[in-house]
Amino acid sequence: MFIRLKRFIQNLIRKSTHVRHEPLNKVSIVILILIDIFVLINVFNGLNSVAAWPLAPQEEFPCYQSYGAYHRDSAKDREFRTIEALVQPYTVDKIPVNSEKRLGQVSSRCDRLFALRAQVKNPQTLALKQQIDSIRNQINKRNADIATYQKQYDSTLLEKLAGQDPSKSINQTTADRAKADIAAARSQIQQLQAQLAETVQTLITESNAAAYLNEISQVKAYQTLKRAYESAEFWHPNLQFLLQTLFLLPLIAFTYLWHSNAVNQGRGTQSLLSWHLLLIFCIPLLVKVLEFIQFGTLAEAILKFLIQILGGLVFISSYLLIVIIPLLGFSLIKFLQRFIFNPQVQAKGRIRKNLCIQCGKKCRSTDEFCPFCGYEQFRECHHCHRKTYKYTEFCHLCGGNLVDPVRE
Repeated sequence: MFIRLKRFIQNLIRKSTHVRHEPLNKVSIVILILIDIFVLINVFNGLNSVAAWPLAPQEEFPCYQSYGAYHRDSAKDREFRTIEALVQPYTVDKIPVNSEKRLGQVSSRCDRLFALRAQVKNPQTLALKQQIDSIRNQINKRNADIATYQKQYDSTLLEKLAGQDPSKSINQTTADRAKADIAAARSQIQQLQAQLAETVQTLITESNAAAYLNEISQVKAYQTLKRAYESAEFWHPNLQFLLQTLFLLPLIAFTYLWHSNAVNQGRGTQSLLSWHLLLIFCIPLLVKVLEFIQFGTLAEAILKFLIQILGGLVFISSYLLIVIIPLLGFSLIKFLQRFIFNPQVQAKGRIRKNLCIQCGKKCRSTDEFCPFCGYEQFRECHHCHRKTYKYTEFCHLCGGNLVDPVRE
C-alpha cells in the first residue's frame, strides 16, 4: 500500500511538472503555481457565492428569534419589556431581507410581524415611554433620599442612645424627623409605583402594541414557525453542499475531457494545463466532501441514527469517521488511477495514431522501442507468441484475449 501511494505521488508530481517527459523550467513552474493560486481563489469565491444563493434560516425566518425570546421568557412583565425594547429611541428597524434572485422566500408570518412592529413605535407610545422613564427616575430619586434619611436616622439614634447633647449633633435633623421623612418617601414611592403600573398597562394596551403582542404570543404559530425553522436549519447546509457540487462537477467534467483529448492527441502544453486545472477543481470538491462528512447535518443525523442503533456507543462515531475518511481518499486515488493515470486508457488513443505509448511522440509501427524515451512498445501474446502492443485487451495479429492467459 505504501509503495503504491509513493508511486502515485511520484507520478502526480511528474505529471504536474513535465511536458512530454521533459521537466519544466523554474519560471514556467512559478507561472503555473500563480495560475493555480488565482484559479483556486476564484473557485472558492464562486463556491461562497453559490453557498449564499439559498436564503439562510435566519433570513428565511427573521422573526424566529423574536418569537423564541418572547415564548422562552416566563417573567410576568415580558409583554412590557417586549414593547419597551421596540420603542427605545436608539432602536433601529431591521432592513428587510432582499430575496430577489435568491433561492427561497421570507416567511409571510415574519413579514406580518415586522409590519406590526413598525407601527408600535408611534408618537403615543414614545410619549408613554418618556412618562415611564420619568416615573422611574422619580422612584430612583426617592429611594436615594430614603438611603440618606436612613443614615441620618441611624446616626441621630446612636447619638440619642449615647446621651449626647442635641445641640452638639453633626446632623441637621432629629431621629423623629428622619423617620417621618422616610415614611413620607415610601408613601410617595407607592404612589409612583401605582402610577407606573397604570402607565405600563396603558402602553401595552395601546392598539398597535396590543396587535403586536397578540401576534407574537400565539403558541401554535410559534410552534409551526419553530418546526419550519429547524427544518430549514437542517436542510440549508445540505442544499449548499448540493449546489456547490453542481458548480464544481461541470468544471471537473470539462477539464477531464479536455485533458483526455490533449493526451490522446499528444498536445503536451494543453495536457499539462488541463491537468493542473483538473487538480484545482478537485481540491475544493474534496474539501467540501470532507466538510460535509464532518459537519454536515445530514451526515450528523445518519451518524446519530447509527449510534442509537448501536446502543448509544458514542465512540463508534470516531470509528466511523476514521473508516470513512480513508475510504473516501482511497476511492479518489482509485478514480485517478483508473481514469487519469491509467496507461491502458492513454495507450488506446496513442496506438491509433502511431504514437509512443509512454511519452506520446511519433513512432513508426515497426519500432519496438521509442526513439525518444526508449520505452518498449510491445509484449508477447499468450496465444500466438508474437509481439503485440502493450496495454491492449486483444492481440492485433491473432485477435487472442490478452486479459486472461491461455490455460494449458
